[in-house]
Amino acid sequence: MPIVWADNEKVNFTEDVPKNPSNVYELLMNALSEQGRAVVKFIVDGEDALEKGAFPDKYEKIEAFSLTHDELTLRLVIEALNQISDTGVQMQAYAQNVLNISWSEVFKRMDEFIQKIQPFVDLIDNLGPYVSTYSPPWSESFEKLALGQTECLGGILSAFEQGSPAKLSDQLGEVFMPLFNTSQELFHKEVVPFLKEKVEQGTMS
Repeated sequence: MPIVWADNEKVNFTEDVPKNPSNVYELLMNALSEQGRAVVKFIVDGEDALEKGAFPDKYEKIEAFSLTHDELTLRLVIEALNQISDTGVQMQAYAQNVLNISWSEVFKRMDEFIQKIQPFVDLIDNLGPYVSTYSPPWSESFEKLALGQTECLGGILSAFEQGSPAKLSDQLGEVFMPLFNTSQELFHKEVVPFLKEKVEQGTMS
């Protein structure tokens, strides 16, 4: 008989134990979501199916581990902030260099540029669902930031499409950099302290 554990407690199903790991995962995700938690590890017979990106057809033992949405979001935010710690400096330099090298070279390195700003874009995108669900006190500031990011990316894309180094330099120096600096202030002064407090409250309760 297959067995399922979640956060070190045996799971008792109201009906028969599902035979398919993906069904177990779905049931656990739904149940934990109601408690403000999400599955972060889903170990099927010794292998983490989430890390692997695939569920096997059957199992003997499943061990699932979850985090609160607050803790999971805090981890994602801190990891992303570490990743983008030098993005501001890089983009400032990039904005100046765009005017000093040939456009063909700039265009050729477009993928490299996108890779540099992608963690920042992901940070804003990934935080959106949390803000929509929980409406933290900094929601309005975040929504303005998210809107600004969308408009800024549109402007950068337009500069590439038009083959305009001057426009790209302006978008980076006058739009992206102020937006990036505002985001750093918001995350360090409001978002991270708020999430840390929520996690600490959850730990004490």
